[in-house]
Amino acid sequence: MKNVFSAIMLTAVMTFLTATMPSTLQASEKASLKTDDKSVINVKLNGLLAIGVINPAVEFKVFNKGTVQLEGLGVFYQKGFLGSDKPLTLASTFGEFRFYPKQAFHGFFVAANAGWGVYRLSKYWAPGYNGAYPDKYQVGNNMMFGATVGYNFCIGSHWSVELAWGAGWQGSTYEGFNADGTRYVPLNGSGEWMPAYKGGIFVGYRF
Repeated sequence: MKNVFSAIMLTAVMTFLTATMPSTLQASEKASLKTDDKSVINVKLNGLLAIGVINPAVEFKVFNKGTVQLEGLGVFYQKGFLGSDKPLTLASTFGEFRFYPKQAFHGFFVAANAGWGVYRLSKYWAPGYNGAYPDKYQVGNNMMFGATVGYNFCIGSHWSVELAWGAGWQGSTYEGFNADGTRYVPLNGSGEWMPAYKGGIFVGYRF
């Protein structure tokens, strides 16, 4: 029950922020667009740090409406993520090319992303598995290819708040273990479309 309550509270907070941020930040975004933004780098950190998700990113301007982002993602719960007894330990890195219809670092964007990672987790937490494998965990690595959509709200000449969501296909190689550490499946592979594998609410500073 604690696990369910934590997940509901997290979803409610994220939904509230996503719904209210566009209206409260719109004026700052319009004012920022009126200036000649000379920024070439945006350094960001995901607000999901509040629940232990370490997700820094650095975005580089490559032309007026295009950027390249490099991103790291780490979660280090041997057990106890969102109050559960399930492990969630992973480290991933992503590269992403973004296109902004207005100008780099401003407003709506679409992107193509690719990533690689290693993990020790229960598929119980994976989007699309809906609580499957409750007493098992998997150890392996994965490759990810997909798309990201989002919106970047600029606040003044340096700060920004970004909403982003990335999804796509992942292929993984892994071994499966029972909760007591005994192996239930040898080296195995799988591929699937994931409704989400990156994203969040990022706070950034532009240089």
